[in-house]
Amino acid sequence: MEKKKEKKKESIILKKYIPTLGKHFKIHELTKEHLKGDTDHDECFIIKEGSVLARDKNGKTFSLEPGNPIGFAEALVSRPYDLEYILKEDTTVYAFKSSSIRKALATSSSLTRGMIKYSLDRIFDSKKSKTYHLIDDGFLSRQDERFPMKEYDDDETIFMRNQKPKFFFYVESGKVALISKLDKVIATYVPGDSFGEMALFTDSVRSATAKSVGKTTLQMVSSEFIKEYFENEDPLIKFSLVCILERLRAMNNLRNLIL
Repeated sequence: MEKKKEKKKESIILKKYIPTLGKHFKIHELTKEHLKGDTDHDECFIIKEGSVLARDKNGKTFSLEPGNPIGFAEALVSRPYDLEYILKEDTTVYAFKSSSIRKALATSSSLTRGMIKYSLDRIFDSKKSKTYHLIDDGFLSRQDERFPMKEYDDDETIFMRNQKPKFFFYVESGKVALISKLDKVIATYVPGDSFGEMALFTDSVRSATAKSVGKTTLQMVSSEFIKEYFENEDPLIKFSLVCILERLRAMNNLRNLIL
């Protein structure tokens, strides 16, 4: 008996964001010229139909399908593409003006700016830039009762794989290990790092387990607060943040990190 093909879950970008952003994009065919990704190019894309192969500097590849972003991370910092993109078939995209996104970002909230800056640091592996963005930009305060501190002893579980997210976390002291389903440590977070935000912003479950390494203190930001905080944010900016986090997810998968 022939097995039924598992239906792919529709991209949150296509389902939730694209229908609200009609005035911000044009639809056109994607060409090799579009994928050169030099700094003079003022477009970034969401795949509508078709597929593109992405290749990193180490030769590792992954496929981009409908709903996947191309070029948003580079657009926000006006730099050439960090990945090589290869057309696999005829592909149609939603095309956004990079300059319009940068202009909108300049008026966005401290949380959004902090999350985007921190995510870009991780995407481009910027080791020189320390990651206290949320405190530097005034979003988090160590004295703010809305964001409680919680202490963990060594090897305590912070969240489990497949759990629905309730918080994202900021490491105040200690260390956190992210552990795969194969019980392998796939990432560690130290003071100044945040983690757990990807599942909150992309409406997905946790895909790894987080545990404390030694005595650890975390500051917690609830999903309810995030939803309320983002209620009045510019839809273009909310969309751009999700695109950045989707790019980070793809890069993490290349690095064998499952966030």
